[in-house]
Parts: sequence; structure tokens; C-alpha cells
Amino acid sequence: MNIKMDLSEIILYLDLMKKEDKRPLLNELKMMLYFLEDYQQVKEFYNKLKEPKLNIQFKFLAYSLIHFIEEREECIKLKQHILSKSKRKYYSLFIHEILLCKSQEEAMNIIDEAKQYGIELGEIWASRYDSMWRIKNDQKAWKEGIEHDQAELFPEMYEEFCEMKAKYFENLPLEHLKQNLLKEQTNGLNNRKVGKVSVFPRSVHVKEFAKRVSKGICQLCDEKAPFVDKQGNPFLEVHHIKYLSEKGTDTIDNVVALCPNCHRKIHLLELDQDFKKIKKKALKNMEF
Repeated sequence: MNIKMDLSEIILYLDLMKKEDKRPLLNELKMMLYFLEDYQQVKEFYNKLKEPKLNIQFKFLAYSLIHFIEEREECIKLKQHILSKSKRKYYSLFIHEILLCKSQEEAMNIIDEAKQYGIELGEIWASRYDSMWRIKNDQKAWKEGIEHDQAELFPEMYEEFCEMKAKYFENLPLEHLKQNLLKEQTNGLNNRKVGKVSVFPRSVHVKEFAKRVSKGICQLCDEKAPFVDKQGNPFLEVHHIKYLSEKGTDTIDNVVALCPNCHRKIHLLELDQDFKKIKKKALKNMEF
């Protein structure tokens, strides 16, 4: 099963869980973390986890999320949050902070602090300060460990999310969806900056609007979607007319729904007549 979640879907997943008073399970959180693409997404994900009612397990924060924290101040806040509420000895919190500190003196202070919590690290850790390369290696190792289990664990969890998402959008009128997106567009909420890496934010709501307004018809070849997905919805792919990599926007006036064949054609041939047609369709979508 080909599974891929973007940040927008992950945030929606957490919102839907909170709405149903469900506490995210450890493996569900691991799946979400696995699909995050950069540190900016990690920070947005972590900020979401801080919301009331989600009640995230310390085990996830201290043994999984901690590997992806790349700022010492954020690491300290996470450490203090956990230690203020738990009596367990989380070695990983102090080790990760050492990797993020900038001097041997700072590292020794962290080692001394750990002793106050009954954690003996050993002075060898004092030489491992300022080690972002170790942090990146830890992130890679964590993801590699998850890859061994994802084939067994991810499909069932992802199917649950797809069902929750389908139910949510089924009860959300298209006009209401459009107005929410236009409000976000006006406020600039769906075009956030993502730093120096080439990761481009996409909104699950923008994708849903493009698919819904197309009514199951490819907006290039004007043919019906080639098949329906497991939720019974016509399968179409959302295409950004001006690519996000070329500073295009993730907004409803820059997307259309295409069949997989036309989507490939657009990217491979980039014909002027195709571009003009889908641009016209996108503007017509705005009139709904």
C-alpha cells in the first residue's frame, strides 16, 4: 500500500481525533512524525501536540520526538515539561540537550543537572557538544527503525484516517469549505514560509475543494475519473498550475483536478494550450 501523509493531513488527523475525544496512540504519533519533511514541520507538529485534550504520552516525546528537536531552547522546554510531571529517568532528554549545546562547559553543567534527577551520564558526554551531525544520524536511524514496522502498522492506521477524513468532508458543505479557504488566503495562512529547504506546504482543504468542484471530471480531458477510491470517491489528482517550486500558491485559484494520465502529460509536455485550459477551469472553479 502506497502511504504518504503531508503536514496538513496530519494536523487534520489530530483535529479529528480531538473532536472525537480520542487520544492519539503511540504508533499513530510515530506514523505522523515519520512523514514530516523538515524541522519547520516538526515545530508545527509539536505545537499542535501541545493543545489541550490530546494528552500526548511522555514516552513518545522523550524517545521519538526528541530526536527531531534542533533548537536547544525548545529542547529545554520539552525537558522541563516532562520532568515537572514525571519521575521516570529520561536519559534521552539530557543527552539530546548536550548535543545541542555549544561548549564543553555547558555540557558539563547538563551532566551535573542530570545527577539531580538520579541520571549518571558519564563525563565522556562532555566532548559531544555541538553535534548536529549526531542529531541528523539519530533522526535517520529512528526513521529506518520505523520502516521495519510501517508495512504492518501504517495501512490500518492510514485507512482509519481516510475514513475519518471522508466523513469530515462529507459533512462539510462545498460553499463553507470555499469561504474558509478564501479567508485563509486573505490572511496568508496557507502560504507559510518553510525556511531554506525545498518543502512546499499543501493544504488538504485546498485538495478537497479542487476534487469536489470538479465533480469527478478531469479538468483537462473532460473525462470521468478512471476509478473510485476505497471511500467511493472519484480518483483525481490535484495539480498546481503554477508550480509551488516556482513560487506558485497553494490556493484554490491555482489548482485543478486531473486524471493521472493528464497529470503526467501536463508535467512532461507543458503545452501552452493545456495551461490555458486549466487556468480557465481554475478561474471558473472560483465562481462556484
